[in-house]
Amino acid sequence: MLLLRHPAVSALPPDPARLSIHMRSSEFVKIAKALADPTRLRMLEGIRAAGKQTCSEVCSCFKLSQPTISHHIKMLESSGVLHAKKSGAFHVLSVNEPLLRAFARHAAGEAGKSATGRASHDRAK
Repeated sequence: MLLLRHPAVSALPPDPARLSIHMRSSEFVKIAKALADPTRLRMLEGIRAAGKQTCSEVCSCFKLSQPTISHHIKMLESSGVLHAKKSGAFHVLSVNEPLLRAFARHAAGEAGKSATGRASHDRAK
């Protein structure tokens, strides 16, 4: 049986509710590594709370050099959890909420499997 897809359907972005199911291990690990750094986590939380911030606004919140902050922003952006959009002379940063939610769901699912597996392993002893 041959299934044909309409071009518009395949061009749609993935459903955020299904992202956690399809998140590859490499994507999950990249996000986890980016968020494992306390400074990057605080940056992400600050940008998320504000809705969006420029790089200059992020710099004013931390006692770090501009190159260090740029490095942290680049790590968050390359993991996909942060969007950077050029607006004139500024880069406006915002959080990729669907990806962050998918990451959290995936982490919760994996944590549930690990805890269940460990509990059954512990009972077997």
